[in-house]
Amino acid sequence: MVQNQNNEQSQNQEQKDLHNSPKIFKIKRWKFIILLIAIILITVILTVLSTIAISHKMSGLDADQRKSFKKVESAYGTLANDYYKHQNQDKLSEAAIDGMVKELKDPYSQYMTKDETKSFNEDVSGDFVGIGAEMQQRNHQISVTSPMKGSPAEKAGLKPKDIVKKVNGKSIKGKSLTDVVKMVRGKEGTTVTLTIERAHQEHTLKIKRDKIHVKSVEYKKEGNVGIFTINKFQDNTAAELKTGIKKAHSEGVKKIVLDLRNNPGGLLNEAVKMSNIFIDKNKPVVKLQKGNETEVVRAPSDALKEAKDMQVSILVNEGSASASEVFTGAMKDYGKAKIYGEKTFGKGIVQTTKEYKDGSLLKYTEMKWLTPKGHYIHGKGIQPDVKIAAPKYQSLSMIPDDKILKEGDNNKNVKSIKIGLKALGYDTGEENNDFDGTLKSAIESFQKDNQLEVNGTFDKETNHKFTEKLVDKSSKDDEVLKTLLKKLK
Repeated sequence: MVQNQNNEQSQNQEQKDLHNSPKIFKIKRWKFIILLIAIILITVILTVLSTIAISHKMSGLDADQRKSFKKVESAYGTLANDYYKHQNQDKLSEAAIDGMVKELKDPYSQYMTKDETKSFNEDVSGDFVGIGAEMQQRNHQISVTSPMKGSPAEKAGLKPKDIVKKVNGKSIKGKSLTDVVKMVRGKEGTTVTLTIERAHQEHTLKIKRDKIHVKSVEYKKEGNVGIFTINKFQDNTAAELKTGIKKAHSEGVKKIVLDLRNNPGGLLNEAVKMSNIFIDKNKPVVKLQKGNETEVVRAPSDALKEAKDMQVSILVNEGSASASEVFTGAMKDYGKAKIYGEKTFGKGIVQTTKEYKDGSLLKYTEMKWLTPKGHYIHGKGIQPDVKIAAPKYQSLSMIPDDKILKEGDNNKNVKSIKIGLKALGYDTGEENNDFDGTLKSAIESFQKDNQLEVNGTFDKETNHKFTEKLVDKSSKDDEVLKTLLKKLK
């Protein structure tokens, strides 16, 4: 009886063990292979779709932009593979980028090769070989934004808004800004000849290339006034000015002049930091606008304590542009300075750069900027609080050197000669267009004083010496600054 019970218990336990043991499914081999292939295909499809999605996201293009760009890719592929002559693929892609930038019709946007990027970075650092003139491209013309103070360009008589027509006798028609800059630059000590247009007249200037070191901030003291000449907004400009103001403060200076004439601008962040010397922490310095979005850039630190009790005057002219105007606009809006001189250039847009792995660089306009109170100065400039016009001789149109002017002639160039010689200390009589005996005597005296042939005519040699003397006077005898200093007494 006991034995039967044990057998029954044993059978029941085996049934339970069999019920609890894992079930084994059998599948035919061909079905397994099909399932495996399906899994692989699904995995590949998901991977491809994910890769495409990630690629699209990284490209930064939306669906419409990707659709448009397919045409560019197709054209590139056709020309790279099927054109009857072998093409350099890198040059094709660079030409495509350059073409897109030109289509913007923006004088401040450009694509730069590796070598051109090197020159661009040298400009920002403040050391390069050239003539020392900022240029821009607008309406298919290359014009001068401003010659740098003390540069070969300024000494030769180049002025803001001069239009460059030829370089070394070769027309620059159809050339990009980058190409023209490359033509103008060269080895130290060599000469470049620029044909420029000013007031609808062409003039030729020979300029000797030199090593340009743009000292960002220069300081001197005139009586009880500290004068800071700020040549360009580059690395450490704000720090240099801060150091200079501390020095002026230690000397007991209470009035300072910030001379921004012919300052072409430069780094926006340096303009913000320089404003912060005078403008309190967290106050808006500039407003950056892109579409409907506005970013307010605020002063990051406390204002410099040594600057708080100083009377600040800012001196500007038509060569004061970009970052110079950001700084001037902020100072004017907050009443931190009185503005003197002439209307500024009027550049109210901001450029940014994107550098590629091969060393090339894309510089493009990303947004416009407004002053703290919302003034948009692009194309209009900033009007001074007190106008101080440059002396007449500084705004004279250049006199063509291919014509000889003599007694009896009557034209506007004669009037320019009279104004110029009068500024140089010669009696030229009545200021008009008549080449009379008084002017002939003045020219003879000028020729004698400068070891020229004394013939009483305004010939080529006399013209060149006349221009040289006026440029020299302009750089040494700063009548605008003298006028301002008198006002500050």
